[in-house]
Amino acid sequence: MVPSGPSPGPSRRDPLPVMAAAAAGGGRGLWGRLAESRIGRWWRALLQDYAAAVREAAEGARRRPGAAAGSLAGLAGAAACAAAVPSAESFEAATVEAAGTLLLLSPGTRSPAADRHVQRLLRRREAGRLRYRNFFFLAVVYEAPHAADAALYPARCPHLRPRWRELPGRLLDVGFWGRWWVLGARLRDCDVNEEEFGGLPAHLRRLSPHHLRSHHNESQFLEKFRPVTLTEEEIWRAESEAVPPARAEGARLGSDAGDP
Repeated sequence: MVPSGPSPGPSRRDPLPVMAAAAAGGGRGLWGRLAESRIGRWWRALLQDYAAAVREAAEGARRRPGAAAGSLAGLAGAAACAAAVPSAESFEAATVEAAGTLLLLSPGTRSPAADRHVQRLLRRREAGRLRYRNFFFLAVVYEAPHAADAALYPARCPHLRPRWRELPGRLLDVGFWGRWWVLGARLRDCDVNEEEFGGLPAHLRRLSPHHLRSHHNESQFLEKFRPVTLTEEEIWRAESEAVPPARAEGARLGSDAGDP
């Protein structure tokens, strides 16, 4: 027999477990729900991996302190080099300062090589053909064939641009540890005109520091200002060798009077 009564309707979930789960989830708060989410589990696993790597690095440093100190010193040196890389503005300021330094020198004493190098940099700067690249540890300034805003076809076509293997031929300066080395080397003897020594023999065109002997000459110059110190024997010898002029004159007159 089929039991009489109302036919069962569609199945429904019991509201009590659903309310209990919602209450439990609401009790964890926002950070609790984020920690249980997929992105939260991913970040937790990532932090655990980094913590394990740090622990292994600390254990390796305790086992090999010398290697750890060398690695830290290398990293510190690399960070210091990266922080001291000169900027493009510093190169422009150094070029203008070098031009001012050469301008204060007369054309007869100015170094032609230094003047040509600085004038080349100024012409490339005015034409907008200087390029600056930072390679993390050092910076380079090189010459471009066209200005940055040039609308010419050779300047815009990517197939006609200079290749990176041609960079050594277009290199103008290298910046490292807060200074530009090529410009500093060109200005080292900017007040010496090398062309004035072109008529000298080959062995006299270049002078080394030991050829100048400036320290020896200066010491001899200062020697004349020192007081003269004589011993008693030297004083007695000097007095005995020196004949007083009055005594010598009297002896000459006496010898003249005795002559017939």
